[in-house]
Amino acid sequence: MKNFIYVLEHIYTVESQTDYKLLGFFDDLKELEKTINIISKFSGFKDYPDCFLVKKKELNKIHWETGFYTVVGEIGRNYLPEEDLLSEEAHIVQNLKSIFNISHVYTVNSSLDDERTIGVFSDLTKAEQVIDQLKKQPGFKEHPDDFIIDMVELNEHLWTSGF
Repeated sequence: MKNFIYVLEHIYTVESQTDYKLLGFFDDLKELEKTINIISKFSGFKDYPDCFLVKKKELNKIHWETGFYTVVGEIGRNYLPEEDLLSEEAHIVQNLKSIFNISHVYTVNSSLDDERTIGVFSDLTKAEQVIDQLKKQPGFKEHPDDFIIDMVELNEHLWTSGF
């Protein structure tokens, strides 16, 4: 059985610039809606009120598990190919207080970071095992110290001001 949590993002494009903000992870849709109501009043967000996006994110699934060969840039952080979308049969995870979000970010040059979302995991040990596994893969092995594990409380918004 697949388990998931909800991810709240804000993504908008002005001219050729796409801006992405990760706003939180949720197992409670009422808390997610409260967060949208709060953040949508902040400067910047209120200018793009239709740009909030809710995704289902499979828990304990590794994205990018075969490594990489090319730079994807900042937009790579919200990579989720169509085949990774969850069916309605997946179940919302319950009884977790926090999750561990893994990303991989390294600087390509002074104006470009290459960012990848690796996955969301239910415990720190699993997250650390995933990183150890990925450090052997192409791309990641050239940048082994650029993994980030963020422990994130569920049902809390990560953005506290406008932009």
